[in-house]
Amino acid sequence: MAGWLKRAAVPLPQEDVTPRFRALLAKVREGEPVLPDEAKRHQYLLVRGMLGDELPGYLLDNVQRLERRGLDVREAAVDTEGLLADNVAVLREALLDAEHFGRTVVLVGHSKGGVECTATLARYPELRRVVRAVVTLQAPYGGSSIAHDLATTPELRRLIDFAFPLLFHGVSRSVEELSYFQRQDFIRKHPYPAGIPTVSLATSRLSRLSTLYPLQRYLHERYGYQADGMVTAVDAEVPGARLVRLDDMDHAEAALRGLPGLARYHPGDVTEVMVALALETR
Repeated sequence: MAGWLKRAAVPLPQEDVTPRFRALLAKVREGEPVLPDEAKRHQYLLVRGMLGDELPGYLLDNVQRLERRGLDVREAAVDTEGLLADNVAVLREALLDAEHFGRTVVLVGHSKGGVECTATLARYPELRRVVRAVVTLQAPYGGSSIAHDLATTPELRRLIDFAFPLLFHGVSRSVEELSYFQRQDFIRKHPYPAGIPTVSLATSRLSRLSTLYPLQRYLHERYGYQADGMVTAVDAEVPGARLVRLDDMDHAEAALRGLPGLARYHPGDVTEVMVALALETR
């Protein structure tokens, strides 16, 4: 079922901005400014992905980089092992709070956090008045192959039903919500609104230097698509978004600092460039 959305949906205009991403990334690595002047007018709400509360250093470099650029950064108080509806409610309140204080918001979500950003605007499209732009980093918008297999294989489903609450105080249904069946159902009922400036990062990597290599190989052999170890690249493309497609990044590299010589990207660099791309669009 990987790539179902691209096969089933009416095509929406998409622009591949990967060359632009690489040009801006080169500038960032040289210490040159890439953010537009308007960047300081907005609030930046970062949303963690699955197990984000359990991983030391998760999104730390992303937050610190934006703060060093003088931006107003908040981390959404979502439950990273919680249900979609509950986290959408948290994001809705955060957007309404920003509106109350006259702020516009740039939403930045990694993995499951990106799904929750898009779901909030799909459920409450009137909130687009508060949102300047949306950045999704490796979000399983169409579904996660790993989550799908965990939720639909009886032996694995029993394992997560037992272990997920015990180890992470989480709700195992939050994994099922990222399966292809559930994402199909949600998107058909609540399509992502057109016209919201959105940039999506879709990645893959197949390298023994990656800590996620076993999962990358599993997904490539099982589904026939390139994947980053958690999400197939084709499922990370939000309809209508400007797209950055990278074939040398694993699922951890956009949110966690990797070991020197093994990781090709710095989370802060990636986030700064993706925000700059998002603010280029109106």
